[in-house]
Amino acid sequence: MKMNIVIQKELWRNLFLKMVLDLCYNQNYYKNMIIPTIGAPLVIHSNPATIGAPLKFCHKEDIYTIAAHLIKATCDYNDMLKSGKIEQEMIKNEPLDMQQYGMILGTHRRPAPECDQLLHTDDAKHVIIISNNNFFKLDVIKNSCILNETQIAGTIKDIVSRSQTKGKPVGILTGNDRDTWAKYHCILREQGNNEKIIKDIEQSMFILCLDKEMPKEAFENKNNASVRALQSLTGYNSDLNAGNRWHDKTIQFILSTDGFFGLEMEHTPCEGVPVGVLYDHVTKYIVSKLNDVKCDKFDNFPRAECLKFETNDEIDCAIQNATCVVDNISQNTNMDCFTFNEFGRNEIIKYKLSPDSFIQIAMQVSYYKLHKKVPCHYESAGLRRFRKARTECIRSTSTESISFAKAMSNDGCTDEKQLKEMMFKAINRHKESASEATLGQGIDKHLYGLKMIASTESMCLPELYKDVAYIKSTYYNITSSQVPHKTLSFMCYGPVVPDGYGCCYNPRKNDILFGCSSFKSSKETDATKFAIALKEALCRMRNLCNV
Repeated sequence: MKMNIVIQKELWRNLFLKMVLDLCYNQNYYKNMIIPTIGAPLVIHSNPATIGAPLKFCHKEDIYTIAAHLIKATCDYNDMLKSGKIEQEMIKNEPLDMQQYGMILGTHRRPAPECDQLLHTDDAKHVIIISNNNFFKLDVIKNSCILNETQIAGTIKDIVSRSQTKGKPVGILTGNDRDTWAKYHCILREQGNNEKIIKDIEQSMFILCLDKEMPKEAFENKNNASVRALQSLTGYNSDLNAGNRWHDKTIQFILSTDGFFGLEMEHTPCEGVPVGVLYDHVTKYIVSKLNDVKCDKFDNFPRAECLKFETNDEIDCAIQNATCVVDNISQNTNMDCFTFNEFGRNEIIKYKLSPDSFIQIAMQVSYYKLHKKVPCHYESAGLRRFRKARTECIRSTSTESISFAKAMSNDGCTDEKQLKEMMFKAINRHKESASEATLGQGIDKHLYGLKMIASTESMCLPELYKDVAYIKSTYYNITSSQVPHKTLSFMCYGPVVPDGYGCCYNPRKNDILFGCSSFKSSKETDATKFAIALKEALCRMRNLCNV
């Protein structure tokens, strides 16, 4: 069954009111809803990425079998979803809405003038594989049966062999701003067989990007995790893998012969947590099969269909322009990702504190230390206690967190016992705010929903939204979220303002994985300095717990 998630404009207001009443503004998620186009590209500005631990390849050819494991594990997971075998998630005794899980695979964001469309194919039977900018379609489910892994591995080997010549980077068009991409999307569809190719991409279960190996010089000034973060988010650059993407697809797995396994997601249909569950499932399956990797002579495999786009001079020019856009975004992004090894959530719980709140207050301390001003700090709160809900904003900045951050920046000026008391107050105040937000008591999405109704209805914008306090309070210097993984993985994304930070983290039992970001064009922010300050703040706060 194919679903085209489009809606007539006259129904917009009533549906929006319904969403506000449902306690979650979520124009992107509803199955009969359009997505108002935001001009910024999906790359960095919207799409997050997941980075996993390096895989150990004995030979570069291992990628054929690893790719087969990846495809098989994802198809198995899709079967689990369809058969209702995914475990119901709970918070204590309360069930969480599981609808987002059904929208991860088979979903695609189509660009269109004024609004994007969310498309979902519930019975997807093929995947798209991109290799050296060349697109291939592989039917992985035939007669209700999944291809065996030997067959898939043979197909992957054949795809790589057929991709020795670099293809035209048509996929990089998806990295341009949405209005420009919408314009050229219409033109692209009109050329030759392109409409069918685009439909094949839209209706695929997911995309697998077979990336080129990253050169050694990419790691000269950055650790492996930071380089891989940029590889997942942007493709690193157009000379390497930036053309080896289709950013509108909800799930793009990324695999390269140097042992990297990652993921880029389009954020519209779901949050990071459900995608993290899928990623962990696939990772565990691949790791369990690593010792079984064999470089066989793969025979009797189905040959994937090569999807060759046709272009004209106008599209070729658009590709060049999109290449400049994506390369500039990538070059302007500073990723600093690290594993904090001093302690993890178990240590924090020992002091009867919330690990999430502890980390959030550490960010406040770090920001104030670097900038000597109070940040407007956004943390994502899941609203899956409610049907069809998405997120609310936890406002991490509070009177208590400001007082503590200021006191921490005045070395030696405040008694340590007093500092400890201030820290506990700040952490517990954040915990209260987080609890209120997850119970639907936040204000931000409700106010934003009303603002969008006013805009859509061509109403005069209420004075509240013009007030300097409201404007400043929605300019998020720090955008943060916790995305837990059971594997050694973490999620990352870009800042949401030019002089801001992005900070996503995975608090594990004995360590914490962080993905920090900033824009190099900002003279104020520096993700590397923020990461250093964050490590120091976490250690100082742990020491205060022992005072």
